[in-house]
Amino acid sequence: MHFLRIYRKHLFLLLLVICFFNFIIAQNDSFKIKKRRTISGFPVLFYTPETRFGFGAAGICTFNFKKDSINAPRSSFSLVFAYTQNKQIIFNLPYFLFLKNREYLVYGEIGYNKYFYNFYGVGNNQAKDYVEIYGVEFPRLRVTGLKKLAKHFYGGLRYAFDKYTLSDLDSTGQLIKKDILGSKGGIVSGVGVVAVYDNRDFIFYPSKGVYGEIVVYRDDKMTGSSFNYTRIALDIAKYFSYKENILALNLYSIYSDSDLPFFQMGNLGGLKKMRGFYEGRYRDNNLLVFQVEYRRHLIGLLGFTLFGDVGQVANRYDSFNDKNWRYTYGGGLRLMLDKAQKINLRIDVAVGDNKILPYFTIGEAF
Repeated sequence: MHFLRIYRKHLFLLLLVICFFNFIIAQNDSFKIKKRRTISGFPVLFYTPETRFGFGAAGICTFNFKKDSINAPRSSFSLVFAYTQNKQIIFNLPYFLFLKNREYLVYGEIGYNKYFYNFYGVGNNQAKDYVEIYGVEFPRLRVTGLKKLAKHFYGGLRYAFDKYTLSDLDSTGQLIKKDILGSKGGIVSGVGVVAVYDNRDFIFYPSKGVYGEIVVYRDDKMTGSSFNYTRIALDIAKYFSYKENILALNLYSIYSDSDLPFFQMGNLGGLKKMRGFYEGRYRDNNLLVFQVEYRRHLIGLLGFTLFGDVGQVANRYDSFNDKNWRYTYGGGLRLMLDKAQKINLRIDVAVGDNKILPYFTIGEAF
């Protein structure tokens, strides 16, 4: 009954979003492949307990450079800006550039966020009902540059920068005690070595192929960071298709043999990993996540998906065990914004810890 009440609460909003995008697409011929550039934009309106009402704008621009063939993989810039009743600011500009017909890749993110997050403690042994809210403000820069080394294989470097300033700490919480690494804020500034294998048929909505990325990243005072640690992240996705049925599998892991600042730890939850949990519902130095998703086209520009996830965090990699696995599941609708590049509006509803969380964004979880 609890599920049905929440489902009805969000159903009307889902229908409004679908109707709005059908109208936009009906009026727009930007999906024709003959064009080197397509632009889609739309207003944003949302509500969460942490933000109350928020509003703004979002959009995506996909394009080819002049020297690229017309059917070459398209570069893209996305933009999201929102302001909330709680005076929060969200600004993100992710970018993905294919240079010289995909001989080089440059991608990353520029952003600024002034937000409030839930903090549930570190590890698996926190009380189930424990949560504190903290404010954080941070500018963000992410740059990854890769060169094609062999067929489907790329290698290069990544630079990451964040400057975290915490505020509005709970006077009875854990963070205000300053015992947790990162609870005083600080600068993240480090360099990583990146290797990528990618033979997917499409970047934004693959139906077959493999994507694999491994990043060995180092934060160090020599690069301007407030912290010293090494973190290894592994992300592997495999896609199978039969007619209009797609099965997508994902393994994601974070390894560190030292303590990380709490905002750099592996997190369960959010838009991409373990939908159904608030981001950071469980966090620690090490992480394992397995995701499976069934995707299918319905009619016209509309599709749907069903997914299930399992994950666990641990202080050290040899501390993973049988009892601390967490599970989420859910489903969603897809509305295609760009036929040529298969870019979708994603509308998901996920269940975790007996809570139902909606997600509205562009692009797939993996």
